[in-house]
Amino acid sequence: MNKIKYFVGAVCLALSLNSCSDFLNEEPVSEIPAGDMWQTARDAKAGVNEIYGLLRSTLRENYFYWGEFRSDNVAPGAPVMADQARVINNLMSTDEKCAKWTTLYQMINQTNLAIRYIPNISMPDVADRNDYLGQAYALRALAYFYAIRVWGDVPLFTEPTEKYSDAIYKERTDKNYILDNVILPDLKKAESLINRNKNFERKRISICGVWAIMADAYMWVKQYNLADQTIDKMADIKSSKGRFVDFEPSIQTWHTMFTEELNNKPSDDTPENDEYSTKEFIFLIHFNMDEVGVNGYSYMYQWFSGSGNRAAVLSDQLMSIFNESDMQGDLRKAYTVKDYQNGNELRKYMAGDISNSLNKTCEVAYPVYRYTDMLLLQAEARARLGKWEEALDLVKKVRDRAGLATPTALSFASEDEVINYILRERQVELVGEGRRWFDLVRTGKWKEVMEPVNGMSQDGNELFPIHYSHILENPKITQNTYYGNN
Repeated sequence: MNKIKYFVGAVCLALSLNSCSDFLNEEPVSEIPAGDMWQTARDAKAGVNEIYGLLRSTLRENYFYWGEFRSDNVAPGAPVMADQARVINNLMSTDEKCAKWTTLYQMINQTNLAIRYIPNISMPDVADRNDYLGQAYALRALAYFYAIRVWGDVPLFTEPTEKYSDAIYKERTDKNYILDNVILPDLKKAESLINRNKNFERKRISICGVWAIMADAYMWVKQYNLADQTIDKMADIKSSKGRFVDFEPSIQTWHTMFTEELNNKPSDDTPENDEYSTKEFIFLIHFNMDEVGVNGYSYMYQWFSGSGNRAAVLSDQLMSIFNESDMQGDLRKAYTVKDYQNGNELRKYMAGDISNSLNKTCEVAYPVYRYTDMLLLQAEARARLGKWEEALDLVKKVRDRAGLATPTALSFASEDEVINYILRERQVELVGEGRRWFDLVRTGKWKEVMEPVNGMSQDGNELFPIHYSHILENPKITQNTYYGNN
């Protein structure tokens, strides 16, 4: 019976081609065979929209599990939130929900379908067809970028699975191979295809979204000059409102862009129209109750407010930063945290106390990339290139907004001191945005930071376990060594 169960599970994973959500008010495509579906411009739009729906399903919980909960930003919240506490306390087993990659691979398969079929669709405007294709390449790159950062080596599929065969059972592919031969090449293809004159939507991948992923990936492979150059390109992209992405200098607007701008935005039916007044956001995971249904709401309220059900609170380690001599008076603190019901709650996305009745109608989007994130990445890149003063000039913009002074390069004795200074700034600025854990892994600092917090010290502990069901479904997959052979 178990063999039958896991065989069916593997087939279902492989054939989960088009479980289309109501994303962007398109008709479902799930009942249409792939060869019949990808025929018209409307099909292309629906197929690409399905990728975004699957990304949202993947990151609805994992945005926090993968990028935030393993870091020194958070401590356990309510006792009933045991799943989150195990991740925070470094007590994961191989049956954690966040160890599953099923939905992520459904997303990858949908990108592979789009990449195969969109080039053959006849559309009135070739630029629109290329834009859909470019988004598909960028989203495949983003999906694999998450996969290798979470699990390391992962199975690689660059062709769609449209029917069952033994080809669905693949060994894991080296993460560096995937970075060099899939993620970065996909982003270069996307860069050449995305419509720079029409796609000004932050709820989908624009050219600046492509460059944000690309710059992030370059930082992982230590190509600091290329990361620096890639971020510089963003200043050249202009919409009818001027620069498409830009730094927001006002701390008050910084506050409202999280509490108001991210909330209750309409569906993306007109990518040439930018519904956002802020230019900070580059790419978001969008939530709209008409699209996601009653059980698809954003977790920005439920997981971070109220002592009875909050998944995490901000840690003592994070809060201690605000007490350091050069951080006192940080204007971000009042907008980021509130001491409430015996815990330091993350209040970045809340304008005030949140009623429990609002939890399950929350439409606050998740920022995947924003411009200040890019500026601080660029600062790190320039510091590693020996351009300390240029790096600190970028940090100064961020700290000026927070009401803080910034030292000159003469205040630092080594590159490592400058890098740690920039990483601390990233930690405070980007808390709650799913970035801190990946910064710690990328820079190799996860042991020194996390061992005093939750005992992380053994090589391999930086990876997540692979869910045991994936190994039962596919015996060619081996478990990450820290988690044994389960």
